Amino acid sequence: MSQSHATAHAPHASDSAEDIPWLFLDARVYRRLGMVTIRHAGGITRANHVIVSNYGIFVIEENTETGTFQANPGLNWTQYRDEQSVEIPNPIRQVSNQVQALQDALELPSSHFRPAVFFSSGHVYLKGEVPDNVIAEGFTDYVKSFKKVVLSDAQVEELVTRLTQSRPTAKSEHRAASHPDGKGRARPAPGKATSSRPVAAPSQGKTVLYGLTALVLGALIMSVVVSWLT
Repeated sequence: MSQSHATAHAPHASDSAEDIPWLFLDARVYRRLGMVTIRHAGGITRANHVIVSNYGIFVIEENTETGTFQANPGLNWTQYRDEQSVEIPNPIRQVSNQVQALQDALELPSSHFRPAVFFSSGHVYLKGEVPDNVIAEGFTDYVKSFKKVVLSDAQVEELVTRLTQSRPTAKSEHRAASHPDGKGRARPAPGKATSSRPVAAPSQGKTVLYGLTALVLGALIMSVVVSWLT
Protein backbone atom coordinates (compact mmCIF):
# COMPACT_ATOMS: atom_id res chain seq x y z
CA MET A 1 0.00 0.00 0.00
CA SER A 2 1.27 3.46 -0.78
CA GLN A 3 2.81 5.47 2.06
CA SER A 4 1.79 8.76 0.43
CA HIS A 5 -0.94 10.95 1.77
CA ALA A 6 -2.59 14.15 0.61
CA THR A 7 -3.89 17.17 2.43
CA ALA A 8 -5.71 20.21 1.11
CA HIS A 9 -5.78 23.87 2.00
CA ALA A 10 -9.10 25.56 2.60
CA PRO A 11 -10.98 26.61 -0.55
CA HIS A 12 -10.33 30.09 -1.89
CA ALA A 13 -13.09 32.68 -1.62
CA SER A 14 -15.15 32.86 -4.80
CA ASP A 15 -15.65 36.60 -4.99
CA SER A 16 -12.61 37.84 -6.92
CA ALA A 17 -12.10 38.20 -10.66
CA GLU A 18 -9.72 35.25 -10.83
CA ASP A 19 -12.41 33.01 -9.35
CA ILE A 20 -15.12 33.87 -11.88
CA PRO A 21 -14.78 30.56 -13.85
CA TRP A 22 -15.56 28.58 -10.70
CA LEU A 23 -18.81 30.47 -10.12
CA PHE A 24 -20.46 28.71 -13.06
CA LEU A 25 -19.93 25.27 -11.54
CA ASP A 26 -22.55 23.92 -9.15
CA ALA A 27 -20.71 23.69 -5.82
CA ARG A 28 -22.95 20.81 -4.77
CA VAL A 29 -21.76 18.75 -7.74
CA TYR A 30 -18.20 20.01 -8.19
CA ARG A 31 -16.43 20.11 -4.82
CA ARG A 32 -13.60 22.57 -5.27
CA LEU A 33 -10.77 22.10 -2.77
CA GLY A 34 -8.30 24.74 -3.91
CA MET A 35 -4.61 23.88 -3.72
CA VAL A 36 -3.76 20.35 -2.62
CA THR A 37 -0.41 19.39 -1.14
CA ILE A 38 0.66 15.79 -1.69
CA ARG A 39 3.41 14.46 0.54
CA HIS A 40 5.11 11.31 -0.68
CA ALA A 41 8.37 9.41 -0.51
CA GLY A 42 9.93 11.62 -3.19
CA GLY A 43 9.05 14.90 -1.47
CA ILE A 44 6.13 17.31 -1.88
CA THR A 45 3.96 17.94 -4.93
CA ARG A 46 1.34 20.71 -5.11
CA ALA A 47 -1.67 20.89 -7.40
CA ASN A 48 -3.09 24.37 -8.12
CA HIS A 49 -6.71 23.29 -8.09
CA VAL A 50 -8.51 20.03 -7.37
CA ILE A 51 -12.22 19.50 -7.96
CA VAL A 52 -13.88 16.28 -6.84
CA SER A 53 -17.11 15.22 -8.54
CA ASN A 54 -19.07 12.17 -9.62
CA TYR A 55 -17.50 12.65 -13.04
CA GLY A 56 -13.93 12.37 -11.83
CA ILE A 57 -11.22 14.27 -10.02
CA PHE A 58 -10.19 17.37 -11.95
CA VAL A 59 -6.57 18.35 -11.39
CA ILE A 60 -5.95 21.78 -12.90
CA GLU A 61 -2.66 23.59 -13.45
CA GLU A 62 -3.58 27.28 -13.69
CA ASN A 63 -1.45 29.83 -15.57
CA THR A 64 -2.38 33.50 -15.11
CA GLU A 65 0.17 35.01 -17.50
CA THR A 66 -0.53 36.61 -20.88
CA GLY A 67 1.14 36.32 -24.28
CA THR A 68 1.66 33.69 -26.94
CA PHE A 69 2.61 30.16 -25.98
CA GLN A 70 4.24 27.64 -28.30
CA ALA A 71 3.21 24.15 -27.20
CA ASN A 72 5.82 21.42 -27.52
CA PRO A 73 5.76 17.76 -26.50
CA GLY A 74 9.18 18.10 -24.84
CA LEU A 75 10.25 19.37 -21.44
CA ASN A 76 9.61 23.04 -22.18
CA TRP A 77 7.22 25.36 -23.96
CA THR A 78 8.10 28.77 -25.34
CA GLN A 79 6.38 31.93 -24.18
CA TYR A 80 6.49 35.07 -26.36
CA ARG A 81 5.74 38.42 -24.74
CA ASP A 82 6.99 41.98 -25.37
CA GLU A 83 9.12 40.78 -28.29
CA GLN A 84 10.94 38.38 -26.03
CA SER A 85 10.83 34.61 -25.72
CA VAL A 86 11.44 32.49 -22.65
CA GLU A 87 11.37 28.77 -21.99
CA ILE A 88 8.80 27.62 -19.43
CA PRO A 89 8.23 24.13 -18.01
CA ASN A 90 5.77 22.09 -20.04
CA PRO A 91 2.51 22.52 -18.06
CA ILE A 92 1.17 19.21 -19.38
CA ARG A 93 4.07 17.40 -17.76
CA GLN A 94 3.56 19.38 -14.57
CA VAL A 95 -0.10 18.46 -14.24
CA SER A 96 0.69 14.85 -15.16
CA ASN A 97 3.14 14.69 -12.25
CA GLN A 98 0.48 16.14 -9.95
CA VAL A 99 -2.04 13.54 -11.08
CA GLN A 100 0.45 10.72 -10.56
CA ALA A 101 1.24 11.86 -7.04
CA LEU A 102 -2.45 12.25 -6.16
CA GLN A 103 -3.28 8.93 -7.79
CA ASP A 104 -0.67 7.17 -5.64
CA ALA A 105 -1.88 8.97 -2.52
CA LEU A 106 -5.56 8.12 -3.04
CA GLU A 107 -4.89 4.70 -4.61
CA LEU A 108 -7.30 5.28 -7.48
CA PRO A 109 -6.99 4.33 -11.17
CA SER A 110 -5.85 6.93 -13.69
CA SER A 111 -9.27 6.76 -15.39
CA HIS A 112 -10.74 8.65 -12.39
CA PHE A 113 -8.60 11.75 -13.01
CA ARG A 114 -9.17 14.67 -15.38
CA PRO A 115 -5.93 16.65 -15.78
CA ALA A 116 -6.11 20.07 -17.45
CA VAL A 117 -4.08 23.22 -18.00
CA PHE A 118 -6.09 26.44 -17.71
CA PHE A 119 -4.81 29.81 -18.98
CA SER A 120 -7.10 32.09 -17.00
CA SER A 121 -5.91 35.59 -18.02
CA GLY A 122 -8.10 35.73 -21.13
CA HIS A 123 -5.23 37.24 -23.14
CA VAL A 124 -3.46 34.16 -24.42
CA TYR A 125 -2.78 32.77 -27.87
CA LEU A 126 -1.81 29.10 -28.09
CA LYS A 127 -0.04 27.60 -31.06
CA GLY A 128 1.76 24.39 -31.94
CA GLU A 129 0.67 20.95 -30.75
CA VAL A 130 -1.95 22.03 -28.22
CA PRO A 131 -3.70 19.08 -26.47
CA ASP A 132 -7.45 19.15 -25.89
CA ASN A 133 -7.00 19.55 -22.14
CA VAL A 134 -5.15 22.85 -22.52
CA ILE A 135 -7.82 25.54 -22.13
CA ALA A 136 -7.66 29.27 -22.74
CA GLU A 137 -11.43 29.79 -22.78
CA GLY A 138 -14.55 27.72 -22.18
CA PHE A 139 -13.32 26.30 -18.88
CA THR A 140 -16.80 25.54 -17.56
CA ASP A 141 -17.83 23.82 -20.79
CA TYR A 142 -14.72 21.67 -20.65
CA VAL A 143 -15.43 20.48 -17.09
CA LYS A 144 -19.09 19.82 -17.85
CA SER A 145 -18.20 17.85 -20.98
CA PHE A 146 -17.43 14.83 -18.79
CA LYS A 147 -20.72 12.99 -18.37
CA LYS A 148 -19.72 9.50 -17.27
CA VAL A 149 -20.16 8.83 -13.55
CA VAL A 150 -17.03 7.22 -12.11
CA LEU A 151 -17.47 8.05 -8.41
CA SER A 152 -20.54 7.51 -6.26
CA ASP A 153 -21.83 10.18 -3.88
CA ALA A 154 -20.35 8.23 -0.96
CA GLN A 155 -16.95 8.03 -2.67
CA VAL A 156 -16.98 11.77 -3.37
CA GLU A 157 -17.70 12.51 0.29
CA GLU A 158 -14.99 10.12 1.43
CA LEU A 159 -12.40 11.70 -0.86
CA VAL A 160 -13.30 15.24 0.19
CA THR A 161 -13.01 14.21 3.83
CA ARG A 162 -9.63 12.56 3.27
CA LEU A 163 -8.26 15.54 1.40
CA THR A 164 -9.50 18.17 3.85
CA GLN A 165 -8.53 16.49 7.09
CA SER A 166 -6.84 19.14 9.17
CA ARG A 167 -3.23 18.78 10.23
CA PRO A 168 -1.65 20.36 13.34
CA THR A 169 -0.81 23.98 12.65
CA ALA A 170 2.60 25.46 13.33
CA LYS A 171 1.01 27.71 15.95
CA SER A 172 -0.48 24.87 17.97
CA GLU A 173 2.70 22.79 17.66
CA HIS A 174 4.74 25.75 18.98
CA ARG A 175 2.30 26.22 21.82
CA ALA A 176 2.61 22.58 22.87
CA ALA A 177 6.41 22.66 22.59
CA SER A 178 6.75 25.82 24.70
CA HIS A 179 6.17 23.82 27.91
CA PRO A 180 6.65 20.13 28.66
CA ASP A 181 3.11 19.77 30.00
CA GLY A 182 1.71 21.00 26.67
CA LYS A 183 -0.14 23.93 28.24
CA GLY A 184 1.87 26.48 26.35
CA ARG A 185 3.02 28.70 29.20
CA ALA A 186 4.76 31.86 28.09
CA ARG A 187 8.55 31.86 28.11
CA PRO A 188 10.51 34.81 29.53
CA ALA A 189 11.99 37.25 27.06
CA PRO A 190 15.66 36.64 26.18
CA GLY A 191 18.06 38.29 28.63
CA LYS A 192 15.48 38.70 31.41
CA ALA A 193 15.82 36.50 34.48
CA THR A 194 12.74 35.38 36.34
CA SER A 195 12.29 34.16 39.90
CA SER A 196 9.58 32.05 41.42
CA ARG A 197 10.04 33.71 44.85
CA PRO A 198 7.90 36.74 45.79
CA VAL A 199 9.60 40.06 46.52
CA ALA A 200 10.22 40.33 50.27
CA ALA A 201 8.47 43.12 52.17
CA PRO A 202 10.48 45.27 54.64
CA SER A 203 10.94 43.47 57.99
CA GLN A 204 9.07 44.62 61.11
CA GLY A 205 12.35 45.52 62.90
CA LYS A 206 13.39 47.89 60.13
CA THR A 207 9.98 49.54 60.27
CA VAL A 208 10.34 50.27 64.04
CA LEU A 209 13.89 51.61 63.55
CA TYR A 210 12.72 54.00 60.84
CA GLY A 211 9.98 55.26 63.18
CA LEU A 212 12.33 55.92 66.13
CA THR A 213 14.78 57.77 63.93
CA ALA A 214 12.01 60.05 62.71
CA LEU A 215 10.92 60.81 66.30
CA VAL A 216 14.46 61.71 67.43
CA LEU A 217 14.98 64.01 64.48
CA GLY A 218 11.65 65.67 65.16
CA ALA A 219 12.54 66.30 68.83
CA LEU A 220 15.90 67.84 67.93
CA ILE A 221 14.28 70.17 65.45
CA MET A 222 11.67 71.30 68.00
CA SER A 223 14.34 72.04 70.62
CA VAL A 224 16.28 74.18 68.22
CA VAL A 225 13.17 76.15 67.31
CA VAL A 226 12.24 76.74 70.98
CA SER A 227 15.77 77.92 71.84
CA TRP A 228 15.75 80.39 68.99
CA LEU A 229 12.37 81.84 69.98
CA THR A 230 13.42 82.36 73.61
